[in-house]
Amino acid sequence: MRIIHDLDEMTETARGWLSGGIIGFIPTVGYLHAGHASLIQAARQECEYSIVSIFVNPLEFDQDEAPILYPNNLTGDIQFLDKEQVDVVFIPRFEEMYPPDFSTYVVVFGPVAERLEAAFRPEHVRGYATNIVKLLQLVRPDVAYFGQNNAQHVALIRRLVRDLSIDVKLQVLPTVRDTDGLALSIRNQALSPEERQAAPLLYQALLAGKALIEQGERNLALIEKTMVDVITASPFIKLDYATACDPQSFEQPGDMLPETLTDLLLVVAAHFGTTRLNDNLLLRDGHWLI
Repeated sequence: MRIIHDLDEMTETARGWLSGGIIGFIPTVGYLHAGHASLIQAARQECEYSIVSIFVNPLEFDQDEAPILYPNNLTGDIQFLDKEQVDVVFIPRFEEMYPPDFSTYVVVFGPVAERLEAAFRPEHVRGYATNIVKLLQLVRPDVAYFGQNNAQHVALIRRLVRDLSIDVKLQVLPTVRDTDGLALSIRNQALSPEERQAAPLLYQALLAGKALIEQGERNLALIEKTMVDVITASPFIKLDYATACDPQSFEQPGDMLPETLTDLLLVVAAHFGTTRLNDNLLLRDGHWLI
């Protein structure tokens, strides 16, 4: 397993040593878990080479937010990736990625960059979009792997790849969950025991909304209320939103969903003390991806 810190070395490696085969890329912020393992294993099965990046981008967060949300576990992450037989680990230095005179950003417009998560974290979209474009340019992958657990990131990346004509295939895999349904996330480690016990209500709320839709309910307000009632049953949860949207554009449907549904995203987000979690369920081509 090769560990690379230098940006030029990463690009030269992609153009040279790795150029003879299909490159699969998994961008991460570290503190790796079974969800990341599922992406790595898919890349190893489908590609000749696998590259994992570890980089917490402060441009995506408030000044003091990133170290709290994403604690460093680099030694453990390297051991994790070695066990998963990753070919290259790319750990860029912040001062190289974003030198003091850095002044070029990727700005995305439209509902996918303005609604839901973007409305709660307006500084996040520009930083995330800029960073993911830089990583794709540096690594030059043929396929980039992402989890469905962060649906708005997925939609944002699809828009970036389309609008900027980035030559990469996106592979989005189902959310990996704990036995009680909670989506795996680095943020889960910050939950208190009481908050951790309440956290699966997010997934239960999504399942309740899904069940209503499968029963033929199309009134969006009623579907939203059902999800809200599940989440707000716990005093440890402060709800941000529970709604439905188009999985590509993130535009909100009208008051009534179409009788024939093929693509829809149910999304929820809430605070558990100082920890914010989100989750989603995707209906694609008439089938739910759970």
